Amino acid sequence: MNVHTLKVKWKEGELNQNTYVVEQEDGCILIDAGVSIEEIRKITNKPILAVLLTHGHFDRIDYIEEYDELKIPIYASIYTKKYMLDPNLNVSKMIKSRVYRVGKINELKDNETIKIGKMEVKCLYTPGHSRDSVCYLMGDKLFSGDTLFSVSIGRTDFIDSNNDEMIKSLSRLDNLDYKELYSGHGRVSNKAEQNQNIKQWLNILK
Repeated sequence: MNVHTLKVKWKEGELNQNTYVVEQEDGCILIDAGVSIEEIRKITNKPILAVLLTHGHFDRIDYIEEYDELKIPIYASIYTKKYMLDPNLNVSKMIKSRVYRVGKINELKDNETIKIGKMEVKCLYTPGHSRDSVCYLMGDKLFSGDTLFSVSIGRTDFIDSNNDEMIKSLSRLDNLDYKELYSGHGRVSNKAEQNQNIKQWLNILK
C-alpha cells in the first residue's frame, strides 16, 4: 500500500488540507474529496475504488459531486449527508457558502469493517470536532481526519462540535493499535508521538 498526500490551501494563513490517495494493486481509495480527479490523475491512473469521507466540512467534500457523477462509491458517517446540505454545518460560509448534492452515500456504522478491492477498512466513530467525524483504520495506518493531528487536535468550537465527545474520542484513539497517523492537516505522525500528544490534550480539555 502506498499513500500519496495532496495538499490544498484554502486561503492565506490557513493550514493546508490533506487529501490522501491510498494506492494498492487493483486501484486506489481516496480519503476525503478535497481535490479534483484531474489532480488524482497526476499521481495514478488506477481506478478509484471509493471515496471515504472523514466528515462533512467543506474542505473534505469540495469535489464530492464530481466523484458522485462518475459513480464512484462514497462512504461516510450516517450524519454526513446532513452536513452536505447545510452551509452552517459544513462551515462553507467561511469561504464560499455551498450546498453539496450527491446521490447515494454508503453510511458506515461505528466499528464496521468493509472490503474495498483487496483492502479491509474499519470505520471508527470519533465525534467531537463534528458530530459526523470518523477515522479509518487500514492495516497499520490510521486516517484521522480532523479529530487528531500530529501535535494538536481538531477545533471544538464549530456549530456541531462537542468538547465532551472529543475527550471520549481521543481516549478511544489513545488505546488504538496502529503505527502511522495520517491527519486532515499537517504532517504524518505515529503512535509513539500520539502517546504524548493525546495525553497532553486530554489534560487540557478536562
